Amino acid sequence: MKPNLVHFLCGAISAVAVASAPAAGRSDESSGWVKHRPMEPYHNPDGTFRRLRGVVETTNWSGYAVTAGSPYTSASATWQVPNATYDGGATPYGYEYVFNWVGIGGDADATLIQLGTESIVSTSGTVFFYAWYELYPASDNEIALTVKLGDIVTASLQCTAACSPGQVQTWQLTMSDQTAKSAWTQSFRYQSSMASAEWITEPPYYNAILPLADYGQAIFDPVEANGTNPNLSLSANGIVAAVPWGETSNPSAPAGGDAFTTCWGAKGAGLTPCIAGSLTPLAATSPPPPPPASNNAVVTLTASPDPTVVPGEASKLTWVSKNASSCKGSGFNVVPSGWALVFPRVTTSYSIACAGAGGDSATAMVTVTVK
Repeated sequence: MKPNLVHFLCGAISAVAVASAPAAGRSDESSGWVKHRPMEPYHNPDGTFRRLRGVVETTNWSGYAVTAGSPYTSASATWQVPNATYDGGATPYGYEYVFNWVGIGGDADATLIQLGTESIVSTSGTVFFYAWYELYPASDNEIALTVKLGDIVTASLQCTAACSPGQVQTWQLTMSDQTAKSAWTQSFRYQSSMASAEWITEPPYYNAILPLADYGQAIFDPVEANGTNPNLSLSANGIVAAVPWGETSNPSAPAGGDAFTTCWGAKGAGLTPCIAGSLTPLAATSPPPPPPASNNAVVTLTASPDPTVVPGEASKLTWVSKNASSCKGSGFNVVPSGWALVFPRVTTSYSIACAGAGGDSATAMVTVTVK
């Protein structure tokens, strides 16, 4: 397994003789070592939120959060996995970090459900990437989805049962990598306040807020709350991070109410001018893959009659495979008939992976857009 945040921290823990440090590995994060905390705003002497250029200032979050449409039963976002560069500043464990995620809760309350990606850089410049979820106050957990620099990912949280703040809800978490054409989905029981939805860039928490890596910019386009455009406003919903280590992160004004960029700032340099950007698939400049050998596995996946539906409407997924010994679907069940009905409530990506008899594999993905 690649190095990860718990692995990074364990060496530093032993150096200061902290008892019962966890062994390296993402499976140990459930013991409570790594967290992505609710918003931690700075306060004025009278208890009100401190503002920087008219935007709420925090120690950890930057991006946007909305509360006016609560309760929130779904939230989603598409973003491009940013790079992470060591900025030369102080760091307690030899690494700097940037996390991008979509969540529900955590804005002025202690519940928070999140799904996101992380970019971690060592002081030597080595960078690692992961995808994860967290049900606060439990620690984060790596998911079985490989992401890399520049990948365009879509993450969504959807309440599917007991969808009121006074009950333990059932949440379906889904993340698809549009660049790699892969996807992951899983359901969890969690009692959320459902009081806010947010789209955030931040550093994680371990004993204290950790240093924020130079990520340049992170582009979110689009974002949704309760299946609709949240019509974001910088003055009403914007959040700026002034990290205790000196770095800053601030959002651009939104474009179209549902797209924005967050921008990194160096210690002592103030906020970086930030303008909403556009997602740029790296695959567009890459050479096309070679055609598969005639005996290799091949699979196609389509949605009909139209890949755009209204919430709860059925979409028919149809797949055709060749030279495959077995196939497995992500987000739906593969059955011998070669088709299945799905009823998405938010925009969802479905994928199928087939194993070939010769040890090769083939994958396909289709996105059903919910309007």
